[in-house]
Amino acid sequence: MMTIQEKILDLSSQEKHTLTTATEAALLTSYGTNSLAFFGLAPENRHFLAPRGSGFVSYRLVNNVAVVLGDPVCAPAAAEQVTKSFLAICAQQHWRVAFYQASPAFLATYHALKLHTFKLGEEALLHPQTFTLRGSALANVRTSARRAERDEITISWYDGSPPTTVIQQLEQISQTWLASRTATHAEEMGFSTGRLDELMESAERADTIAQLSQPCSTALRAVPRFVTGVAATSAGTACAFVTFTPIYGTITPAATTIDQQSGGQGWGWSLDLMRRVPTASPGVMELLLANALERFRSCGAQVVSLGMVALADTSLEMTTVERQLVSLVTNRLHLLDHRETLFHFKQKFQPRWESRYLVTNTTLALPQIALAVLRLRNYAGGGVTKLLRGSNKQ
Repeated sequence: MMTIQEKILDLSSQEKHTLTTATEAALLTSYGTNSLAFFGLAPENRHFLAPRGSGFVSYRLVNNVAVVLGDPVCAPAAAEQVTKSFLAICAQQHWRVAFYQASPAFLATYHALKLHTFKLGEEALLHPQTFTLRGSALANVRTSARRAERDEITISWYDGSPPTTVIQQLEQISQTWLASRTATHAEEMGFSTGRLDELMESAERADTIAQLSQPCSTALRAVPRFVTGVAATSAGTACAFVTFTPIYGTITPAATTIDQQSGGQGWGWSLDLMRRVPTASPGVMELLLANALERFRSCGAQVVSLGMVALADTSLEMTTVERQLVSLVTNRLHLLDHRETLFHFKQKFQPRWESRYLVTNTTLALPQIALAVLRLRNYAGGGVTKLLRGSNKQ
C-alpha cells in the first residue's frame, strides 16, 4: 500500500497542492499551537510534509539557511521523528537550519537531536477565561480604557476579510503610523508578522483552513478565523486598529482550563498588527485589547498571545554569552529600539511570559543564520544595513 507521501508524489501539481493543503490544514488545526504556525502556510513559504503525513515544517530558504517558523506542526509523540526527517533533508541539500521562535514544548526534542538553543525573548500570553480587569494590577489598563471611552471611542469587529471601505481606512492609519516612525524603521516587517498589504490574503487563508478542516471537526474543536478590530472617534473617523491571527489546537473536555504550570495553552488568537495615528485618544490601544479579550472569552478561546518581545528575559534564563549578544544588537546595531516600550505596554496586562528560542544545527554558522533571520524580518537601519549589504557581496 502506498504511503500518503508516495501518493502525493504521484499526483499532478494541482492535485498535489490540494491534498497537501488539506493534510496540512488538518495537522494545523489539531497541533498548530505555536502562534507562528498560521504564518507558515503563507504562499511564499516552503513546506516539508513528513512521511505518512505525520507532521509538517514550514520554512523559508535564505542563503542556504532553512529558517523554520516556530516548531514542527505534529502530535507530541511524532515530534522527534518529524524533526529528524526534516534535518535529514536539509543535510542532503547542505542547508543550515534555524527554528525561529521555537517553544519550550519542543526543547527536549531539539536537545535529543543535539541541536543548539539560544534564547530570543519571551512571548506574552493571556488566558481570557480567567482574565479580568479588576484589581490593582490592571488599574493602569482600566484607567486608560475608560479615558478612551470618555472620549467616545467606539470599536467595530470584523471576522474574516473586512469591507473594502474599512481596508481603505486601515491603509490611511498605517501610512500615518509608518510616517511617524523613525526613518530606520519606516518599513513593514515580515515573515513572523503580517503586513497590511497581505491582510485580505491572510483572512482568506484562515477561512480556507477552517473550511478544509471542517469535515474532521467535532463539537469540541474550534477553528478560529482572522479578526480585525477598528477604533473610531466620535466623528466616525478610524484612528487605530488591531488584527489577530488564529492559534489552533483541539480542545477536549479535560482541557477546559489552562494548566499554567505545564505551559498548555489550547486554541485562541495572536495579536499581529497594532497601529494608531498620533492624534488618537490616549488609551485607545488598551480599550481595543480589553474589548478583544472580552470578545475572545465569549468565543471560548483558551489563549490570547500579545506576541514576543525580543530579548525579554523575565525568567533570567539568558547565559552570559547571550547577554553579550543582546548588548551588540541594542548598542552597536541599534536594533529593537522600541523593545522596552513594547515590553512595558504588554506587561500592563500581567501576562504569563513564556520563553522563545532560536534553535540551530550549528554554532559555527551563527552569523550567517542571524543575517538570514534579519533579512526575512526585513530589519533595516543602523549597523544591520551594512551587515546585510556586506552579505550580498559574499
